[in-house]
Amino acid sequence: MAETTVRKDNHALRSVTAVMMLFIAIVHYDSCMTILGFEVHNIVKNIGRFVIPVFVLISGYYCYSKDGHAEARIKDKAMHILYLIIFYKIFYLIFSGAFCIAGVITPGDLLYEFLIVTPAVWVETYNGLHDMSYTQSIWFLYALLLMYIFWWIFYHFKIDFKWSWLIAGPVLFVCLLFGEYLPMMGIRELWGVNIIDYIASTMYPFVAIPFFVIGYYLHKYKERFDARFSNRDIWLILFFGTALMCLEACIVWNSKIIYTGSVVVAIFVFMATFRVPEDRGRIPFLEYMGKYMTAWMYVYFGATTFLVRYLMQPLHEDYFICEIVGPVLGLLLDVILAYITAQVMFKLNDRKKQRIQQETAASGQ
Repeated sequence: MAETTVRKDNHALRSVTAVMMLFIAIVHYDSCMTILGFEVHNIVKNIGRFVIPVFVLISGYYCYSKDGHAEARIKDKAMHILYLIIFYKIFYLIFSGAFCIAGVITPGDLLYEFLIVTPAVWVETYNGLHDMSYTQSIWFLYALLLMYIFWWIFYHFKIDFKWSWLIAGPVLFVCLLFGEYLPMMGIRELWGVNIIDYIASTMYPFVAIPFFVIGYYLHKYKERFDARFSNRDIWLILFFGTALMCLEACIVWNSKIIYTGSVVVAIFVFMATFRVPEDRGRIPFLEYMGKYMTAWMYVYFGATTFLVRYLMQPLHEDYFICEIVGPVLGLLLDVILAYITAQVMFKLNDRKKQRIQQETAASGQ
C-alpha cells in the first residue's frame, strides 16, 4: 500500500510547476551555446518537452470530481483561459507595436502576429543572425481552451467521458510515431515532406489531447493508482523513464513532439508530488510562484527573452554576456513582471470583493 498523506494543498506540485515554468522561460531564450558540436538549446528543449504535458495533466486532473462539481465548472475554466488569451494578445499588440514604430517589424508583420503568430525576427548573436519568435507559445493556451470546449461538449450532451480515449489513444500513438518511431527507423520524409521539421512540429499542440485525458483519469482512479504503486515504485519508474527519455533523445535528438520516456516522466513526476509529506520540501517562494505567477510568467517570457536578446545585439561578440548573463536577465525580468501582475490582480480582486460586500450590505438595509 502506498504511503499517502492527507493535506489541504499539494505544495510539492506548486513548487514543481514553478521550476518547470522557470525552465520554460530560460530555455526559450534560444541560447546559441554548443558543446562538442551539439546545440545545447535543442537537446535541452527536446528532452524537456515533458514539461508542457505536465501542465496539461494538471488541467485534466482537476477537471474531475466524484460529485461532478469540477465538470460543471468547465465553462468557467474555459472563460478563464479565454481572458488570458485576450490579455496575451493585447499585451503583445502593444509590445510589438513599439517595435513596429521603431521600424524593427513592418505593419504587415504586426497584423499577421495579432491574427496568427509572430513573424520571425532576426537578431545578431556572436555566431551570426539568430531567428527569434516570441508569441508562438500562445499555442498552449489555444490548445487548452480547445480541450475545455471538447470536454464541455461531452458534459453538455451527456456523452460518457470514457469515449475520449477513442481520440486520445490514436493521437498519442500518431505523435510518437512521427516524433520518434519513424525517425528512429531512419524514415525522415513522407510523401516528400520532412517528418521532423514539418509534420512533427505541426502536431506538437495535439499532445494536449491525450495528456488532458490522462490527467482526468489519473484523478478518477487515484485510489487504484495509489494502491498499485508504492513510493519506491514511483521513484524507480521515474528514474528509468528519465534514462529512457535521454536514450531516445540521443537516437532521435531533434524530435519536435515527445518521446515514450517523456510520457512516463510526465505522468510520474505529476503523481510523485502527491507523495511528498506536508512538512517536507517546503519552499515558500516557489509555492507562491507556482500558485499565483506561472500563468503570467507564461504570458511574459516571450517578450522578456526577446527584449534582452534584442538589446544585447551591440554586445553580440561577447559570448558570456549574450549566452550566460542574457538568459538570467530575461528570466529575472519575466519573474518581476509576473510578480507585479499577480499583486495587481490581488488588489483588483480585493476591490471587487469590497464592492460586492458594500452592495450586499446596502441592499439589506
